[in-house]
Amino acid sequence: MLLLLAAAANASVLFGGAWTPAGVGGLALYASDGFSGTLAGEFDGLLRPPLTAHGGWVGKQDAILGNAALVQITTARFADTTAVDAVGGVRLGLDYRRYVFARAAGAANLYATVGGFGVLPNAADTDTAYTADEQADADDSAAADRARIGGFGGQGGVGAEYVFGDKQDQPAVALGVRWLVRGFRGQEIEDGAARVSTLVASEAALVLEFTR
Repeated sequence: MLLLLAAAANASVLFGGAWTPAGVGGLALYASDGFSGTLAGEFDGLLRPPLTAHGGWVGKQDAILGNAALVQITTARFADTTAVDAVGGVRLGLDYRRYVFARAAGAANLYATVGGFGVLPNAADTDTAYTADEQADADDSAAADRARIGGFGGQGGVGAEYVFGDKQDQPAVALGVRWLVRGFRGQEIEDGAARVSTLVASEAALVLEFTR
């Protein structure tokens, strides 16, 4: 308990972003109908976006960081009736990071990271011209979309950074690179049978972080 209190007393807030070049190798997934079909799922690549924000607590050699990514596609039609078709998802994750050396200004450092994430899905199809049966069918279709978009996964990897100091020679800005292996599991029910798809991919990123 005393060690936890001492660590908390020396903690700082870290926030930043990781930029990953766009692109996902999905030919095998496409051939096996592994994509969500909504252009908003993890398999489609939109929830592995170019920029992911993260932030949390960092100590001398440990950090706990949350991360978030979002995609939302909404199409609305206004004529004699009002129709809204929406699809999207939020990826929320939590990572633990362990630095090789005590984090200090004016020095390079290495770290290992491991964590997990989940995708919260969103899909809706409404139209004021729908009959009750048509709206029920649209609701069922939207529920199927949410099942395909949602899922959970884990990630782990290594990183390197150089820390720039402030006027008091305390860590202020870090610039680095990170390499992860990420795995994602999605599931859908089709004709009473469960179909599970798994995506495993490596991911490299440039990382910019600020400590306060």
